[in-house]
Amino acid sequence: MFAAPQQLVDEYGERLFGLCMHLCRQRDAAEELYQETWVRVLMKRDSFREGEPFEPWLTRICVNLYRDSLRRQKLRRFLPLNGVESTVSHDLVSDERLSLMDAVGKLPDKLRIAVVLVYMEGRTEQQAADILGISVSGVKSRLMRAKKLLKEALQDEQDG
Repeated sequence: MFAAPQQLVDEYGERLFGLCMHLCRQRDAAEELYQETWVRVLMKRDSFREGEPFEPWLTRICVNLYRDSLRRQKLRRFLPLNGVESTVSHDLVSDERLSLMDAVGKLPDKLRIAVVLVYMEGRTEQQAADILGISVSGVKSRLMRAKKLLKEALQDEQDG
């Protein structure tokens, strides 16, 4: 049986909002995505398969809504960081972390979403594959390409 909406928000809301912030990188847009995700969850609750884990289903809805909004708006420029905190590399000094987050923000969407899910949200490669609807090797490939681009971008910044 599908849990009560408030129970779901209490249990998954904080992590979902963190994902929205990582994806959108702007509080207003993240709040809108967060709300849209919960509305979609309520609308689609009949399609949730009993016995399946809820969080990957919730995350998939959120990521798909984010992708849809990018397609609709044809928004391919990257928004400023606006103080988004990440679970990634807290040992880096803040300038280095901001440089890394800025470089992540400039990655192509496919690569950035994989990085956000695995490195910022702490998902496994299998969970990311399930959410994105691709194979684990596809996730690994995207992460490898992202790492290469990040390394190049950070090296260029350091050299320049």
